Amino acid sequence: MKQGVLTHGRVRLLLSKGHSCYRPRRTGERKRKSVRGCIVDANLSVLNLVIVKKGEKDIPGLTDTTVPRRLGPKRASRICKLFNLSKEDDVCQYVVRKPLNKEGKKPRTKAPKIQVLFFYVLFPRVSR
Repeated sequence: MKQGVLTHGRVRLLLSKGHSCYRPRRTGERKRKSVRGCIVDANLSVLNLVIVKKGEKDIPGLTDTTVPRRLGPKRASRICKLFNLSKEDDVCQYVVRKPLNKEGKKPRTKAPKIQVLFFYVLFPRVSR
């Protein structure tokens, strides 16, 4: 679906550099491509949408429930950014842990192995 094509079917447009739906392979190249218009009608089976603004009422099954995010960050620099930590703080204490509760077993938690990307702290640069 191409924005600005006011029809519900397909049309063949001559597209050049800068248009959506087309990436030229050579400089100055133009190509006639078949694109669908932006008008929504009954012969569309799936439509991907993004909710931009919340209205007065909830959409049942879509905006009435909140689903928490499952996983926290794995990279050490992203954990520092999330909790506003300095480079001296211990990152391991701030890892987002996932609770695992099985029936008849002791409750435990699971955490990702931290990917440390502080190379400037771990490996000082060797002067040549």
